[in-house]
Amino acid sequence: MSVLVLVAPGSEEIETVAIVDTLVRASIEVVLASCCPAGQRQIRASRGVQLVADCHIDELTSRDFEAIVVPGGLPGSEVIRDTPLAIDLLKEQALLGRWRAALCAAPVVVLQHHHLLGDARVTCHPGFQSKLPPAQLSTERVVRDEAHRLITSQGPGSAIEFALEIVRALRGDDIAHAVAGPMVMP
Repeated sequence: MSVLVLVAPGSEEIETVAIVDTLVRASIEVVLASCCPAGQRQIRASRGVQLVADCHIDELTSRDFEAIVVPGGLPGSEVIRDTPLAIDLLKEQALLGRWRAALCAAPVVVLQHHHLLGDARVTCHPGFQSKLPPAQLSTERVVRDEAHRLITSQGPGSAIEFALEIVRALRGDDIAHAVAGPMVMP
């Protein structure tokens, strides 16, 4: 099985690349899928960096993923929020009890918008935290809610920690530690 990472025009590039790179370092197969409305694989990220996805979301040959990950960034999160197939995949993932992960704006703009947080303990970019119920909000950099199979994080500065938490959830502490060491993570 593999991990699906959704990307769209305006997705945050540091987050996207940190996620994909860290998962690959853990020998996890990653499928980077574009949610570009025009059906293109190449997208311009939030700061202008050009990224090329492995496929367009409409070209996915499998719906069987260990985790589905949504990087933040605007308007990327809004594009993903408005992509019906992306939301269907996230809803199916939740129903199957499989991992979902989102950071920066995505926990609010994508997951909360589509009622995909439930009562999970979550975090997001500080600029969006006021939109979460106080009882649900954590101000930790990375939050893993095991019961809801949900990992959230705050933004570009926590993207590698976030990705390592995904590795930890999927492959365990030993693999996460083995990946973090050569990356010179604290």
